[in-house]
Amino acid sequence: MSLFAAFLTCATAQEKGETVVSLTTLTGLAERLAAGWPLAGYTIRYKSSAEAEEGLDRAQAMQANVKAKIGPVLPITVMGASNGLFLDFTHSDNRGVFEYEVTTSEGRVTIDGGGCWAMQYAADAVVSYISKRDLPLKYYLKGTVEGKTLFPRPEGVNLRILDDNIWSNSSEKVPDAWKELNADPRDDVRAPQFAQLVRAYMPDVFTMQEYDRHMDARLMSRLQSLGFVSATPSQTQWNYTPILYRTVALELLKADYLLYTPETWSNGNTKSFTSAVFKHKATGKIFAVITTHLWWKSESAQAGSTAARAAQVKSLMEAAEAIKAEYDCPIFVTGDMNCYESTEPMQLFLQAGYQPCYKIATVYGNNDNGHHVCSSEGFSRKSNRPSPYRELGAIDHCLLYNGKDAVEVKVFDCIQAYFTIKLTDHYPNLIDAELK
Repeated sequence: MSLFAAFLTCATAQEKGETVVSLTTLTGLAERLAAGWPLAGYTIRYKSSAEAEEGLDRAQAMQANVKAKIGPVLPITVMGASNGLFLDFTHSDNRGVFEYEVTTSEGRVTIDGGGCWAMQYAADAVVSYISKRDLPLKYYLKGTVEGKTLFPRPEGVNLRILDDNIWSNSSEKVPDAWKELNADPRDDVRAPQFAQLVRAYMPDVFTMQEYDRHMDARLMSRLQSLGFVSATPSQTQWNYTPILYRTVALELLKADYLLYTPETWSNGNTKSFTSAVFKHKATGKIFAVITTHLWWKSESAQAGSTAARAAQVKSLMEAAEAIKAEYDCPIFVTGDMNCYESTEPMQLFLQAGYQPCYKIATVYGNNDNGHHVCSSEGFSRKSNRPSPYRELGAIDHCLLYNGKDAVEVKVFDCIQAYFTIKLTDHYPNLIDAELK
């Protein structure tokens, strides 16, 4: 499970200006009522068919929150025909992914959400309410987490980078396979969810691959409203690998874009890299980010593909050396490399001292391969990569070069909330670091 699943409760409390109830007051809260009955007599239930993030994980998070803020340790079970007092997690198919609704009847509180983030936010609201007063027999709460920052930065983190290959899918039709799954992969549906993904984590830098004009028309205005601008706004050649940054946090010192040539290895000018050098306003520290999308075919599908990727990596590394020579700053490299760590292109990075962020993270490094099925044929958690682990199965990579003592990567996370599997076959990657 993602490290950040544990942060949402804290984020909600921070947003509302709440503090955790001290142990000395817990005794007085033990007899709090929920929908007409003592909270201590309730059981938290979830659907056995639900994904862990929308079922067991939410139940366990609520159990911990009740214990911390109110006192009793509530049991957890799956939904069945048994009678009793229940705090129920459910998921209505017609509810938006970020929407939630809480309803009550005597002896029952139902938390209905369109996704794990909404469920968690609503559950935290219920616990917060009960920590202050009895939850009435008729209690109703409805809302959305859209537009909310949900995940606080860990202590010491002053730089956050979010990276995602967002799938260039400009089709105006819903594929039959998606209709059967009651889902819609069109950009009009995906763009608001990408925007909330960015809003929820609020990075300083957002790097993308497969960012086409069709998605740009639907997403960019949303990101601009959050304070993001492109590092290369005047680029005449369409940039499928842009870097966006928040001007409130960073000052752009230099940016560049390079399209990989020849076109044989760039399929429609989609393979490129973008580089940007920033000054961190709060600390005055300088760092750089390079994001790329390398040639996509396997060697067995097209002879020469491995060599093409290696050549592209060499071009990127030359740009990194130029940045190092001018600024001598840490350089983060992110993107869809379309190859594994063991292959020649990635070995060029590793042998030159580029460090995988998941391996050097000092607090948490997610080791999942970051890839799953999502195409016109539908979506699922299934991964067709040779290993579930990053070292053997990842094709999306986040690296640090020339870090020395100037930066500490504290967290590398692979965001896998259920709604993300319908956005693209690449799970978003997150880097939390401290510039020193």
